[in-house]
Amino acid sequence: RPARDLLPPLEKYARLALGDEQRLVGAVEASHGCLHMCRHCPIPSVYEGRLRIVDVGSVLADIDQHVEAGARHITFGDPDFLNGPAHSLRIVRALHERHPDLTFDCTVKVEHILRDEGIWQEFAESGCLFVVSAFETMNDQVLALLDKGHTADDAARAVHVLRDVGIDLRPSWLPFTPWTTHADIERMFRFISSHDLIDSTDPVQLGIRLLIPEGSLILQIPEMEPYLGSYDPEALSYMWKAADPEMDRLATNLVDIAEVGATNGEVVADTFLKQWLAVVAGSDFEPPPDAIDQGATTGRPKLTEPWFC
Repeated sequence: RPARDLLPPLEKYARLALGDEQRLVGAVEASHGCLHMCRHCPIPSVYEGRLRIVDVGSVLADIDQHVEAGARHITFGDPDFLNGPAHSLRIVRALHERHPDLTFDCTVKVEHILRDEGIWQEFAESGCLFVVSAFETMNDQVLALLDKGHTADDAARAVHVLRDVGIDLRPSWLPFTPWTTHADIERMFRFISSHDLIDSTDPVQLGIRLLIPEGSLILQIPEMEPYLGSYDPEALSYMWKAADPEMDRLATNLVDIAEVGATNGEVVADTFLKQWLAVVAGSDFEPPPDAIDQGATTGRPKLTEPWFC
């Protein structure tokens, strides 16, 4: 098991925010690598679609020492916790048996949320509070270019599969790629609002641009070539320009709004509304509502530092 006594105490790391309460969090991994080859992800260039399972005993021993150090919540850092669903279920069952009051979260692809729909009731009963899932975009053509393995309709279904058993879904987003249109961004904001995901979405996610590290699989597709620039060693990414230059300016604007909101301690709904107004400004898109019912959107479980999937 990891020598965690050599690391800073859990108090130095992100915590679980649950309403007005904060809990210490321990991070573990039940596997390394990933079976999937999403083109924008840095993992395939290292693991090439391979998965390395961590034995159950080692994972549980690591969880035990986190609990001894004060953790009341575990975050599974696997790229996809359901790459090996039987393995993960064994760990969840043992975790709940050993520590009945311990809660946890994990990261799971949309297609796995739907494929393993029958697993979620037991996960919920065993302490799963939320699941991070990479929705990326509401544009099915871009999802296909990224080789994500899901559609926008699949993402909507995933929200309800988890919500039906009391698990919150926290989507992560990749809104800005070379192919992003203004309509894509507007659709993303409307989707988040209509599916009651405002408080489940970190505002900084809504301005993220595609990063292209060396070895990225996205370099292999011809659709990338017209927009690709040179490699920037300081950014650890290839530079690229959007097909619509206005999207580069909008991405910067949305990040700026998120940063100001975080600095000022704004509630997520207020920041989201400001970002949405920036998206529709000067366009023919329908404006957002004048106000958002914050009572319906606040207090959902999350880590105190945004997680990017």
